[in-house]
Parts: sequence; C-alpha cells; structure tokens
Amino acid sequence: MIAMASVLRIHATLVVTLVAATLCVATPKIARAQENATTLSARLDGLAEGFMLREQVPGAIAVVVSGDTVILRGYGFSDVAEGTPVSPEETRFEIGSITKLFTWVAVMILLEEDALDLHEDVLRYLPEGLVPDDAPLTMAQLMSHRPGFEESYAIFDPAIAALPRAEALAASAPEQVFPRGEVTSYSNWGVALAGLVVEEITGQSWKEVVQTRILDPLAMEDTTLGEALRREDQPPLSRSYRVQGGIAHPAFRIDIGAFAPAGGIASTAADMARFLRFLMGDGALEGARLLQAETMSAMRTRLFDDRPEAADMTHGLQSRPLFGTTVYGHGGGLNEFLSNLAFIPEIDAGVFISQNGGIGASLPFLAPDLILAELAADAGLAAPVPEAVTDAADRASEVAGRYLNNRRTFSGWAQFFGALGPLVVTATPDGALMLPTNTLPALTRFESIGPDLWQNAQGDRIALVRDEAGRIIRLADGTGAHTHERARGLSDPVWLYMAFGLSALLSLTTLVGLIWRHGIKGGSPGGALAAWLGVAGAASVLVFVLAGIAAGFTAVRLGSEYIFDQPQPTLQAVLVVADGVAVVAALVLLSLVLVWRAPEWRLWRRLHQTAFALSLVAFGGLLLRWGLAFGGPI
Repeated sequence: MIAMASVLRIHATLVVTLVAATLCVATPKIARAQENATTLSARLDGLAEGFMLREQVPGAIAVVVSGDTVILRGYGFSDVAEGTPVSPEETRFEIGSITKLFTWVAVMILLEEDALDLHEDVLRYLPEGLVPDDAPLTMAQLMSHRPGFEESYAIFDPAIAALPRAEALAASAPEQVFPRGEVTSYSNWGVALAGLVVEEITGQSWKEVVQTRILDPLAMEDTTLGEALRREDQPPLSRSYRVQGGIAHPAFRIDIGAFAPAGGIASTAADMARFLRFLMGDGALEGARLLQAETMSAMRTRLFDDRPEAADMTHGLQSRPLFGTTVYGHGGGLNEFLSNLAFIPEIDAGVFISQNGGIGASLPFLAPDLILAELAADAGLAAPVPEAVTDAADRASEVAGRYLNNRRTFSGWAQFFGALGPLVVTATPDGALMLPTNTLPALTRFESIGPDLWQNAQGDRIALVRDEAGRIIRLADGTGAHTHERARGLSDPVWLYMAFGLSALLSLTTLVGLIWRHGIKGGSPGGALAAWLGVAGAASVLVFVLAGIAAGFTAVRLGSEYIFDQPQPTLQAVLVVADGVAVVAALVLLSLVLVWRAPEWRLWRRLHQTAFALSLVAFGGLLLRWGLAFGGPI
C-alpha cells in the first residue's frame, strides 16, 4: 500500500509539473495572441472611425483574420432614420461583385470533378447564337475577364433581369469588341454566362449549386442569394444610402435577378469571415472540404502570363503584387454598397469590409491594404528595392496621354459614358507618372521600377501593353481587373469637347451678329435661307448646352439612380437635341453654297459662317461617333 501511495504521489507530481510547464509555454502565446488581437482591433477601429467620419459613411461591417484571430465589427447604422445599429452577426450587407468568387468556387468544384475543362469551348453548353461571335470561348477567359465583350448596361434593366437566365442573357448580349483572351475587359455579363454554364452542366440552378455545395458546407447560414429567397430567421438587409450634402438619402435599389452570379449575394460579417478563412486555406474549413489543396492552390494561379510583374486575374481572384508578396481578393459595388475582400495566404491574414454608402471608398478599398501592409511587415515581408531605370524619363513621356477604360460600352448612346472620364496620365521630368487611382482620386506619383512598370507609395502598379511594333496600346492598372486603351484619333474624347467648345463659341457669335445687323439681312432668298439655317444651328447648339446642364444637375442629384432608373427625361432630351444638332449641321454645311453666292454678304461674314458650319459638322459627326446622336433607344 505504501509503495502504491508513493507511485501515485510521484505520478501526481509529474502531472502537475507537466501541466505547469505547458502553462508556462502556452501563457506567453495566449498573451501574445490577445495582444495582437487588441492591436489589430484598435487599428481597424481607428481606420473605420477616421474614414467613416471623413467620407460620411452611415454604416459598415468589417472582418480581420490573422492566424487564429478573427475580429468582427459593426459600425454606424443599418437604418439611419430608425437609429438601428449595425451588427456583425445580425446585419446583412450586399457584397456586389464579391459574389463572383462563389461562382468561381462552383466552377473549381466542377473542374475537380472532371465535369468541365477550363480550356474547352463552353459554347457547346449554351443555346446557339446566345454568345456574340462564333470563336471558341473558354471558362479560363471568363474567369480572367478576357472574353472580349463590351459592357452591357442592359443587365441593370429590371424587366430583363426578371427573365429566365438564358433569356435575360440573350436580351442583354453585348458586342464582341476584342479578340478572345487578349484584353482584360471586366464583364458582369460574362460571369452571368458562366453561371448558366454551371447550371447546364449540373442540371441544377446556380442558387442550388451555391447553396448546397458552398454555403451549407461552410455553415454560412445567414447569407442570401437574393432578397426573395431570404428566410424569416435570417438577419435583415441593411438599408443603403446615397450621401449628398451631408445627408444620407435612401438609395435607389435594383434587383439584378438573372445576373445574380455576378453580384446577387448579401451576407453578414460573421459569414464572410468564414468564407474568407476558406479562401485563405487549403480548400477546407472546420472539417468541411470543398476543394482539394492543389485545386485551392491552383485557384490562386494566373491563367495568362502576359504581365507577370503587374496586377492581373487568377482563376477569378484579383492578384496584386504588394508588400513583397501577392494579395488576392475581389471588390464589389451595388445599390450604393461598396465592399472589398483581400487576403495574403502566405501569412494567413485577410480583411473584408463593406459600407452602406458614403462620399468615398477609402474604408473598403484602402483600409484593407493598410491593415495587410502592417501584418506583412510584422511577418518580415518587404518589397525588394527596385533597380534604377536609365531611360525612365523617355518611357514616361511616351506614356503620357489619355486612356479609356476597356470596361465600357462601344455601341449605342451609352458609349458616351466612356468619354466622360478618361484616365489622364502625365509624365514628370525625372521619369515618374502622375495619375489618379481607384483608392486615391487625387493625382498620385508612380515611380519607375522597371521597363514599362511603375509603382506608387501604396504599392499599386501600372504596366504597359505594347503591340508588335512597340507602340503603347493600353495600360493595366493596379486592380488586375481593368485595362485602359490609349485614346488615338477620333477615339480620343478631347476632339468631341473641342468641337463642342468651338461650336458653342461660334453659335454665340452667330447670334451676336444677328443682333448687330438688326435681323437676318440675307441679301437674297438664298442668302436669307442660309442665314436662317445658321441661326437654327446656333440655337440647336445652345439648346444642347441647356439640355446638358439640366442632365448634369439631375445626374449629380440622383447619383447612380440616374443611370439605372431609365429612361430619364433629361437624358432623353439630350439625345433628341443631339439628333437635331446632327441634322441641322448637315443642312448648314450644304447652305455654304448659298453663302458664297449670296450678294451683300461681306467676306468676314462668309468666313464666319463657313467656320461655324465646319465646326458644327465636326461636332455633329462626333455626336454620331459617340452615340449621342442616333445612338438608338435608351
């Protein structure tokens, strides 16, 4: 008995010693984890408070994941009028185009099951004639946003969105404007098309596939694939707001319906934390495996290798070289919600932020990079010091000019939107470039870090794309999802604005001349007709100016509602008047025969009328070129 008691005492002593040793080792780790969580929380809270105050953001949700640390936050209000606070577990936000990642995960699941090949022609799954052009179209091109389609605003038409998916896609089909696989041109229509391919292969709806193959296994119980499908036990959707003059106005809302694979999901911070952890991991989450590790790794590799040192798309993820590593993710925006998800698998860190309105996008699009930059630095990651580029100044001066985002409409009246905001790039004498970015709308300095490659202080890169002759044809920005075509010739909107300015000036002088002469005084029936046509041309230009001013004020007042809630009377007025300007311009040009034959017309008056006719024809022709005149119905 005594021997047995001694053994028990020794055993107990060993157990106590081991427990104490374990606690001595674990306690510092736990303390460090708590300290890291506290630091991260303070960093996130500080950024949120600052950006929300500066950019008048009504409410937001946020997630930061670093290793085993998961931070969930809700800020501000989900309903400003009711004073309802945002909850990270009990408030859903629309995540917009981050929805695309769910579609691409579904595609990777089918790839893993050998149900499809990313490089085979998907047209065989689709109704004949649905896709523009008959060249082979691959899932790899769709995932990389390189199908070559123009933007289709018809996807935001509620009547079209309410149709079955195949019919909606047919009714909104864009034009083929680039060769397949060559140009990054972001396409919502292309992703919705991929959703249809998933349906054709599985025999299930896209919603069924995403719900049963992704949401359910990941236990994302509060995530919805459309408001009509929301269960009573799921959290309410936050209201969203158009902020103007410091006042949060309820946003105009659209339901993209059939195009949901491109942007139809709403979720909570808690659920998005689970999705973020899945994307950062090896294809499984808490025992639920959706993809094998090699498939998950493949999803983070690029399908095209034409700009390896700049941002591009992987298998549906934006891939950006930052902080000495690669940051993956995706952004989204719909109904005034702005969202962004970004992560670095190498250090097991990621951020998701969504806001429900505001006058800027710094919280979702700048804050994640700031947080990840700090975590990357803590992990010892750092971008290498670039070598000097000896011909940087010459290269920069070659880049300077205007560029048009390739995510635009190339046909119809909506192509004019592409002319409203060209990307203007200027060069400095020391070889840097100055241009705005998505996160920093003010001019930002980009330093040369390699041939045809520039980088700003935040790590965003600009890369050039040249043709076989060595000419710059486009540049790729720091998002990986957009390229910008160099504006040359009549594709440069500066000619439209110059023709408009000259026509407006000569219209005023034409009317001043009418007053100066105390009437038409054509000198002959032909001369009078020419004079009246000149007055009509001047009047048409000035009416166009007034219609444009009215449209501009209305667009500023309504925000995105002006684009999505069509038809807008002021926009219709602009298009009708533009038709009139083009017709009158042709008549004024023809009247020059009468002008130079009319008696009693002085040389100065003939020259003025000729200059006016030529400027008016140029303006009318450019209105036709940009779709404002005779560009088709809204």
